[in-house]
Amino acid sequence: MNLQRNTRRFPAIVRGALWTIAAMTILRVWFGASPALPTAQAQIPDAGKQRLTLVKETERTNKLLSDIKRLLERGTLNVRIEGADN
Repeated sequence: MNLQRNTRRFPAIVRGALWTIAAMTILRVWFGASPALPTAQAQIPDAGKQRLTLVKETERTNKLLSDIKRLLERGTLNVRIEGADN
């Protein structure tokens, strides 16, 4: 007898839970987001600053590459491996 009561009760519990979730969703949409939650703040990217940074990094990379080229053009390099068992 107890099994029959539980099988009749289960659909009612599920319906109640679904109605509760639906009501909470409707209230959330109706009243908007909670003020306690942070809102997203979009910022307009500064294209000029991005380009200037890119130019500076490109100049730095070119300087490092020219230093490497100068080292390789000089001739022989001595390579020393540290931390290896000799």
